[in-house]
Amino acid sequence: MKDSGLNRWMGFLGLATVVALFLGFGPFGGDGPGENASGVSVAHWYNTHVAMSYASIYCVGLGIALLLIFATQMRAVLRATGSKGPWANASFGAGIIFIAGVVVLGTFQVTLILAAHNREYAIAKLVNFFSQNNELVIMFGICLLTLTTGLAILLGRSPASLPKTLGWYSIVVAVVSTLGPLAAFAFAFGFPIWLIATGFVVATKQRRGTLAPPSSDAAAAASSSPAAQLVTT
Repeated sequence: MKDSGLNRWMGFLGLATVVALFLGFGPFGGDGPGENASGVSVAHWYNTHVAMSYASIYCVGLGIALLLIFATQMRAVLRATGSKGPWANASFGAGIIFIAGVVVLGTFQVTLILAAHNREYAIAKLVNFFSQNNELVIMFGICLLTLTTGLAILLGRSPASLPKTLGWYSIVVAVVSTLGPLAAFAFAFGFPIWLIATGFVVATKQRRGTLAPPSSDAAAAASSSPAAQLVTT
């Protein structure tokens, strides 16, 4: 399997992604003005939290960069473990959609900071209202990524497949992310646990040498060996 060295680090890659996103959306994201705050209040808050706001953007940017590597490698892992049809590519595509959605949200965040700096109160109020109600983009990305990965694991079975438990957990995270208020649990707990668990499952299987079935060349060589020929005769 190509890039097998990276598979050994998938657990730590998933953990680093979770830490970066947690810092970006959590401590550095802060409790900004509510959706009904006036433009003056929004501008004042962002003008007094400029450094923290940019730290949030950089942490989220680092997180989605790591997520891109994770999603790219997962496509190779799913193919190697027996995923059939379009599911491995669908999982990769879902990761790209998720990352693109977060990038779009980041551009609005930068717009909000600049509008506050330039005292464009009407723009600040409008963009802040959007920022306080943009969960759909993130939850759709989580749902699509975990759903396609879960289907790839469950529908493409082989001797080297990833555990069914991981596939079913992926489906559960996808379903919970569509359940309105309960979607917050998928974002805060379900998706981070999924990233870390998936990464460490891949890393463990790579270290044990069970991530990919024997290649056709190895099987052919084994079948043509003198011992195999003696058994068949």
